[in-house]
Amino acid sequence: MYETILSLEDRIIEETLSAGAEYCDIRYESVLGTGLEMKNNELREVVPGRSEGAILRALYKGSWGIYSFNDEEGLGKAPEMVIRFARAAGSGDSVIASVEVLKKNVVWRPKVKPEDIPLEEKYSLVKEVNKRVMEKDGIVGITSVYSDSRIRKRIVTSEGTEAGYELCRGHVQSRITAKRDGRILGYRTRVGATGGFEIFSNEDPVEKAVKGAEAALIILGAKVSPSGRMTVIADHDLTGVFAHEAVGHTTEADLVVSGESVLEGRLGEVVASELVTLVDDPTIPKGFGSFPIDDEGIEARRKTLIEKGVLKDYILDRETAAKLGLVPNGGARAQSYANRPLVRMSNTMIEGGDLSLEELIEDMDYGVYAKGTRGGQVDTVRGSFQFSAQQAFLIEKGEITIPLRDVSLSGMTLETLRNIDGVGNDPRLGDPGFCGKGQMVPVGDGGPHIRIRNAVVGGGV
Repeated sequence: MYETILSLEDRIIEETLSAGAEYCDIRYESVLGTGLEMKNNELREVVPGRSEGAILRALYKGSWGIYSFNDEEGLGKAPEMVIRFARAAGSGDSVIASVEVLKKNVVWRPKVKPEDIPLEEKYSLVKEVNKRVMEKDGIVGITSVYSDSRIRKRIVTSEGTEAGYELCRGHVQSRITAKRDGRILGYRTRVGATGGFEIFSNEDPVEKAVKGAEAALIILGAKVSPSGRMTVIADHDLTGVFAHEAVGHTTEADLVVSGESVLEGRLGEVVASELVTLVDDPTIPKGFGSFPIDDEGIEARRKTLIEKGVLKDYILDRETAAKLGLVPNGGARAQSYANRPLVRMSNTMIEGGDLSLEELIEDMDYGVYAKGTRGGQVDTVRGSFQFSAQQAFLIEKGEITIPLRDVSLSGMTLETLRNIDGVGNDPRLGDPGFCGKGQMVPVGDGGPHIRIRNAVVGGGV
């Protein structure tokens, strides 16, 4: 199908413009991948396959028409259908900001192509994860999922952009269930990156899952978390979740434009401690949310959203950039060829400071060291959040002491940003993830250890 689209691109764009479109673009996508799921010792699903298709967008009298297809018949009628859908929407107010024409094709070559690895070897990896975890006394179940994909994209616009890329991603996720003395606990581990099968040599999913099982068993015997306002140290994963969920979503310009962000109209204002610099960067090597070109054909770039406490930028697509009078910065992403691009994050991180973990903790008389997350909720309009830590420990007189369970961290996003009074010198991406916003896309998040004073722990006030 790719060669057919390539040979007809000019005609499709010409027909769409001749029908009255002010602008149009075609995005082609091909995904070759494998998926495996194993529960305990039972292989439940094996899904090798290929997905291929394209989407045509047209801006007509201020309204978008969108039509996706995966065969030549759909390709042939795409110009007619996309204008029909735009007309049905009626006259709108959509506009797009100007961008430079991009002529570029990028290939991020993996060291080991996933398709060159036999299916049996992928199965053996997942089987070993489950086997080793189930050997632990107190572990009653584990479900592991393996996924790899080779993604190829091409974006062509009526303005002359012809851009594309090819890359690979892979991940292994395990959900572990531990039980002891009538108590049951779930624990999740993930290993993943942008790259080929070599990513599982860089970080071993078996070792990660075994450590996760050991952590789950420790938590089962832990004491209940104290409640109230106190100082909290957040690890790389929890820092990343805060950066993505509580802060990152409030910088997505579609939420800003629609009045659903606490950061609306605050560019140039101090919104955080001067110790906080927060970026969204799709160019981080091997980042799970990395990509070289966004789904509107704009070259990916690092975006400094907060710099030394000051709100500097939003994550933008071309439409929100036009409405806010800003410059597009490559923030448009779509789940697949069948979806329109939305304003989305990539790899969202708080940058590192100059303190070691020991220095962050040493002058704390009493507090909590919280690691990872078991989920939570965010309200971007009010600017509030609540997360449950996956693992935690009590801090007493500058020392990490006993393990804790049922630790939650909540508060107002801007207040919490201002209460960060220590930033570690050890930034890194945390576990890979997938962000849902009507569509699922791979993302990364992370940062250093950070210290938050006067945080609300355990739901207490």
